[in-house]
Amino acid sequence: MAPEEDQLYVRVDGYKILLQDLEAVRQIVQNINESAEVLRQVRDVKEKTIDTIYENLDRMNEKLEDVHMEMPEVDAAAGAGNLEIQPSVEIDTEEREERNEIDESVEELHGELENLQDELSNLGGE
Repeated sequence: MAPEEDQLYVRVDGYKILLQDLEAVRQIVQNINESAEVLRQVRDVKEKTIDTIYENLDRMNEKLEDVHMEMPEVDAAAGAGNLEIQPSVEIDTEEREERNEIDESVEELHGELENLQDELSNLGGE
């Protein structure tokens, strides 16, 4: 080796403590990254839940409009005694399936949110 390439070694007193501190910093950064990922997942679940709520509100508005269109109109001059009431109609299978899908998606989102909250609690306890 040429003299300009010689390596210099310096003994640092307390290097083991310094290494422990550096490892602690590395673990803290890792915990921060994990917490940030959990927060990102919570945000995604929140956005998905809000989207589901808006979709359900739109569907509810459509159904309310349908109900409004099917309601008999009251003729003020004729009086309430001449009001014809349509027989109640049983909810069709398609609507039941839609309700079941909504219920299942809300339950799934609720479960995901609980899992993420548990993970966040676990990260905070470490």
